[in-house]
Amino acid sequence: MLKSAKPTTSGRRVVWQRLVRLSLDVVFTFVLPYVLLNPIPFGLPDLSLSLGNYGVYVLAGVLPTLYIVLDTLHRKVLNPFSLFLLAGALSGAAVSFLRLDGVAFALKDALHSALLVLVCGVSLLLRRPLFEFLFYGLVSPETPQRKQLLSAALSRPQVRRALGWATGLVALKALLLGTVSYAVAIWLVTLPFGVAGFNAQVARAHALTFPAAIILDLLFYGAAGGLTLQATRRLTGGRAWPWQEGFWAELERSTSG
Repeated sequence: MLKSAKPTTSGRRVVWQRLVRLSLDVVFTFVLPYVLLNPIPFGLPDLSLSLGNYGVYVLAGVLPTLYIVLDTLHRKVLNPFSLFLLAGALSGAAVSFLRLDGVAFALKDALHSALLVLVCGVSLLLRRPLFEFLFYGLVSPETPQRKQLLSAALSRPQVRRALGWATGLVALKALLLGTVSYAVAIWLVTLPFGVAGFNAQVARAHALTFPAAIILDLLFYGAAGGLTLQATRRLTGGRAWPWQEGFWAELERSTSG
């Protein structure tokens, strides 16, 4: 007899957990810094009266980093990609202590994107595409046997090519976002650092670059993920996607065949 299907409540619970996590990401990395830097339109108290403009600017840079660090420790998922994101967040918090304006501020705003382009390029030169680590975290093999299966699958030539192209797309996305961030910062952040109105200009610049970052992430990470998923699915003869229950059985069958 066929086994009855498992209840889908756990699947719905996972979806809700991801939605909550995504909401927290948006709140701590965008909404909270924006409100701190530009509280007047929201009718909130201006912390610069007690902390000063510099203090509020630093706080808006440090709080998102603190959230990212705590979230990374909570997930207990450490791979080269998550470590890179963590390093980017920490470097962003560190440079928030610097009193930068004008071209220097614009370059600082594009720093993370420039580092991502560099890391992607180095990973391709070393033949260990950065997207390999991202995909590994996305699939999340739970057992040593599945980890071994996935490593074998990702070493197949067609999958290696897909991972290389996917990493190239990530680098292109970072280059575009860095260019946009630099241009927006040059355009909007015109006041000297620390004067009245500087933080509000920074908030407006981030309000433009944040949705641009989301759109570029959806387009380029979506395309990169699609390339890798299609290549991995072909290893199962097109019978299962990585998120389907039968994926690991089909992958094992194709590997042993």
